[in-house]
Amino acid sequence: MPAFFRPTGFYPSARRAATIALPALCTAPLLLAATQAQAQTAPSGPAQTKLTLRAEGHVQTAPDELTATFRVESRDKSPASAQQAVNSRVGKAMEQAAKVEGVTTAALEYTVSEQHQEKSNTSFWVAQQTITLKAHDSKILLPLVGQLQAQGLILEQLEWSVSEERRTALTLQAETEAVKDLQKQAHTLAETLGQQVSHFERVDVSAQPLPRPMPVMLMAARMGADAAEAPVPSSTGEAQTIRASATATVLLAP
Repeated sequence: MPAFFRPTGFYPSARRAATIALPALCTAPLLLAATQAQAQTAPSGPAQTKLTLRAEGHVQTAPDELTATFRVESRDKSPASAQQAVNSRVGKAMEQAAKVEGVTTAALEYTVSEQHQEKSNTSFWVAQQTITLKAHDSKILLPLVGQLQAQGLILEQLEWSVSEERRTALTLQAETEAVKDLQKQAHTLAETLGQQVSHFERVDVSAQPLPRPMPVMLMAARMGADAAEAPVPSSTGEAQTIRASATATVLLAP
């Protein structure tokens, strides 16, 4: 009976072939990933020029609100008496102001303190309260201010300002002027560079606060004159400037 033998030389060759083919298959994903990375980093187009600009806008206006600030004060050995005197005078002043159309009143800080006199070794109580009167027309407010002066109320200050409603409207106008200036700058610079404005990437606007108006006059009574003889005060408001600033990032294209 013939005998059959399985050749043994084929097995090493097969293993070597598998070992050689495996690294070649593993390198294929790496080549594919490198190709994709090159495709992702390839430039998509020409770079754009970027400008950073700043501009300001301003609007001048006459102040439209006059405020008179009074201090009502009373001194007495009794704190209750001092307070009663202040309460009475403040109430009378508020009632008097309420009869004048166009005047807005407010009663503000109220303080009571004891003061000691070293020379006489005595003490007394001081009661104080602040009231404000506001109006858009000085011809309405100033005669009332003179009347309260004659009654012994101490005028702390008299000042003009821009009302909140007017300031809001003029601030928007100033911001609009600032943005228009940005547009003008962007188109002028783009033309100089031989390019054109693509778009505004970012725009920020902000309003600058108005400086607090300085008191236009002090009370004659504070300077030592007789309050009953104090004349009706006069006041003219100076023009004020509402300012706003704007910054922008602008992209230019060829």
